[in-house]
Amino acid sequence: MKEASIVIPTRDKLSRLHLVLKALEGQINDAVEVVIVFDGCSDEVVKRFNDIKLPYKTITVIHDSNVGRARARNSGILRACGEIVIFLDDDRIPCAGFVTKHINRHKNGRYMVIGERAEIHYSEEKLLEICKTGFSRQVLEQMRKNSVKERYNVMKKAARAILGQAIERVTFTTGNSSVPRNELLKTGMFDENFSGWGVEDVDLGYRLSRNGLRAVRDYSIVNYHLLHPVDTGKQKIEYWRNFSYFMKKIEDDRMSRFIMKALSIFMYG
Repeated sequence: MKEASIVIPTRDKLSRLHLVLKALEGQINDAVEVVIVFDGCSDEVVKRFNDIKLPYKTITVIHDSNVGRARARNSGILRACGEIVIFLDDDRIPCAGFVTKHINRHKNGRYMVIGERAEIHYSEEKLLEICKTGFSRQVLEQMRKNSVKERYNVMKKAARAILGQAIERVTFTTGNSSVPRNELLKTGMFDENFSGWGVEDVDLGYRLSRNGLRAVRDYSIVNYHLLHPVDTGKQKIEYWRNFSYFMKKIEDDRMSRFIMKALSIFMYG
């Protein structure tokens, strides 16, 4: 049994994934493993990944076709051997001490731990440059200075202070979070009926909360989201479809439905 498993689903974002894995150098030891789930990546991407040299071994799970976020993460959870599962996206650069901070947060209770997100824009040329040179203290410090904290952060912190666990129940995300693996298995992991973008992580957090886990935010556990072009129209369609499915699942919880609807309208219109 490992102390922690870092589960990273990926789909054709190799330069970003490479940078994420480089940033984890020095944080991986015999007690920590990295599980990468290739979700419908091309053969060329998998081949190029296998050519990447890292000072630690990775475990790979390969889905030949795109199975979606929920099933991809479930595959990673099932393959993982760690007591704690740390969820990390393939375009999120972890801060120094990222792994240790997540692990330490689980020592005194039943928690789902959520870190902080900052956003940064780097060109492909800059990503390749850092891949070659690695992450020095100077590079990480420059990244911190160039980043922008998550939009609406002040308002979100105020809402969390007022509503407490009521709002945490419907704001769990998996780009930077961790949960005991046994709790994920008991809860049923991700609901694979969610398809496309959004809400599958909120649904998991809601069920974990109902099963007795307390959400804990740690703003010192930062990862840096490497911004990239997205089809916002498609994302919105997928989000609202998944939103409707989730709202049916929690139809007896009026408070959570109200908060979820208000947040969704505010964020996605």
